[in-house]
Amino acid sequence: MPSHCPTVIIGNFNINFLTKTNQSSALQAFMNKYILKLTIIESTTIDDTQIDHIWTNAPIQQCPFKMTQAYWIDHKPIYFSFKFVLPHNTTK
Repeated sequence: MPSHCPTVIIGNFNINFLTKTNQSSALQAFMNKYILKLTIIESTTIDDTQIDHIWTNAPIQQCPFKMTQAYWIDHKPIYFSFKFVLPHNTTK
């Protein structure tokens, strides 16, 4: 994975990061290998688990994320925003 490219991995990993397990430790080690950080450290479901993850190498202090409640599902919808900057065109 190129380090100069912002990378975002979003999904339901079915690994609860609110409890330390072999699975969560293995996933953390894998993401550390690619310098990806978990953006949310709180419950993402109505069952108080954190199985929905957003991993990124983007500067998270500049990338807001938010969760909300939804009555029709047991997961909290999450959004993650980041500024996409196109490189300057260097061709003539």
